[in-house]
Amino acid sequence: MPAHKSKNFRFRIIDECLCDRSRTWTLDDLINEVSKKLTDEFNVEKVSRRSIQYDIALMREKQPIGYDAPIICVDGKYTYSDENFSIQNMRLSKPDIDNLTEVANTLKQYKQYTHLGDISKLIEKIEAIIAINPQPDSNIAAFESAHKLIKGISWLKQIVDAVVNKNVVELSIKNENNCVAQQVVHPYFLKEYHNEWYLYGIDDNTTELTMVPVRNIIALSPQIINFIENEKYTIDSYFKYLIGVHPGETIKPTTVVLRANNEIISRLQNSPIHSTQEIKEAGDEDSFIELKVIVNQDLIEKILTFGSKIKVEAPDKLRRTVVNELKAAYEAYYKMSLF
Repeated sequence: MPAHKSKNFRFRIIDECLCDRSRTWTLDDLINEVSKKLTDEFNVEKVSRRSIQYDIALMREKQPIGYDAPIICVDGKYTYSDENFSIQNMRLSKPDIDNLTEVANTLKQYKQYTHLGDISKLIEKIEAIIAINPQPDSNIAAFESAHKLIKGISWLKQIVDAVVNKNVVELSIKNENNCVAQQVVHPYFLKEYHNEWYLYGIDDNTTELTMVPVRNIIALSPQIINFIENEKYTIDSYFKYLIGVHPGETIKPTTVVLRANNEIISRLQNSPIHSTQEIKEAGDEDSFIELKVIVNQDLIEKILTFGSKIKVEAPDKLRRTVVNELKAAYEAYYKMSLF
């Protein structure tokens, strides 16, 4: 991990600790907390005592070198003398704005590279931060948290290189139960969705399309085997018909017909389920809606959020899947009511 990224990450963790007044923080406490977060996020070994001492000294420096942080140490316990202080509340300095502007301008040169995800959204967020640049404690704007984006981001450079150079990689992936499994992937492209990155490619074992959340990757190593070329679809055509991130059973879109209660038609018109959505027939109580999409887990979950106000008319397999999900939910609630 680059030194400046590690330093800024340590600053943020120290700041979070000192803002948490539910406990006291010794130097050893800060070292342990920063080391734990660095290990969890970047798989980095324990940070040194000298590094944290130097970080605290830098944070105390005035801008633009530091944050002019009012860090005090009383009886070996570190805290902020100003209870309302946080480096997250600080107004951007001119060097900060110049650096962010340079980053945004650099990213604009790569907007056409679709395998890097939706760079336009990232550029817009950076430019919004520059434009707003609020005073401390300002409540004029709120940005979506990027905490999830941080996890796993250290693998992006290696993954992008593998995609561009068509190199097969073996990934060590940790699931929700903290079990680690290995998967050999022929990487095709990356997608950014809801502040997280996802890698798509062919699973070497099944030769089927697979998706791996980058945040779950804990190790990556290149494999010297022949790369399986992507000859079945283009990135643009695939994502054009995909809702969310999960691959579907097929790579080709299917016509989905829904019967929607007219109570939610205006909502669906303002926030379509998918860009291909069309209202084909409007009745007094219900309206028929058609979508051209790849049927996947995200589509099913989207339909289920509408409850009884939407019914699947076609295809039959999707309708049965939704019915089974609703039955399982009912039975789960029924069992709970018995106790």
